[in-house]
Amino acid sequence: MLNLLILEWKKFRKFTIFRVLVFLYLLLLPAIFFLSKVVPKPPEEIISFKSFLMFPNIWIFLGYVGNWLVFFFLGFIGVLAITSEYANKTLRQNIITGVTRQQFFLSKLSLIVFVSLGATLYYILCCGLIGFLHTDTLYMSKVFQNIDYIPRYFLMCMGYMTFAFLVGLLLKRTGFALFLYLLYVMVLESMFRYGIHSSFFGSKGINFYPMNSVEDLAPIPFANQASSLLEGNQDSLLLSPIEASITAAVYIILMLVASYYLLTKRDL
Repeated sequence: MLNLLILEWKKFRKFTIFRVLVFLYLLLLPAIFFLSKVVPKPPEEIISFKSFLMFPNIWIFLGYVGNWLVFFFLGFIGVLAITSEYANKTLRQNIITGVTRQQFFLSKLSLIVFVSLGATLYYILCCGLIGFLHTDTLYMSKVFQNIDYIPRYFLMCMGYMTFAFLVGLLLKRTGFALFLYLLYVMVLESMFRYGIHSSFFGSKGINFYPMNSVEDLAPIPFANQASSLLEGNQDSLLLSPIEASITAAVYIILMLVASYYLLTKRDL
């Protein structure tokens, strides 16, 4: 597995787009810390912006920021991981030179896992630094509250990248694949959920769609509490952490199985 990962690294280390995407993720995730120093903030009686940067809220707040960054930048990497092979005709060349289709799939899986793990470790680092700098009184109970966001963040990275990889594998061309990836996550799934599912099947199960379950791993902070206060609505707008984690894990496995089937059965 390590050899396959090294092979992927040799392919991508000089790939300019890959380096730009990684750099943007690394730059923008902690950017909220620097923005908090220069952007005008609302009065303290309305909302305490600093509270978002303190433990334990920093896990929630930065997780939501990371949700958008992972969707855009790591999702793009997921698409490029396979479409670049078709564009450069290296997939067929690898098979001809002795790499089995199973090994090729494992090399891509190792890349997705490695990037997801790296993104998660960086998220932990940023949360730790920002939280320590903004929390007035530190208690270990505060620091480790919401620590469940760490495995959920990793699952979120895996979910976006796996879906993007599958879309890239289906369409083969980077432009088309990226367009469909963005369109599905931002538009089509919501249309299916609210336009079709809710009309014919009611609201039960509307949150269990693949990308919605991935989004709910690190959702907008305090969405359910705000809904309850404003509308007196006791129904959750989001999946619970356990529901989101299990649902996302199942979809990730299904997408990996589908990707493996396409790679091993389809003509190159």
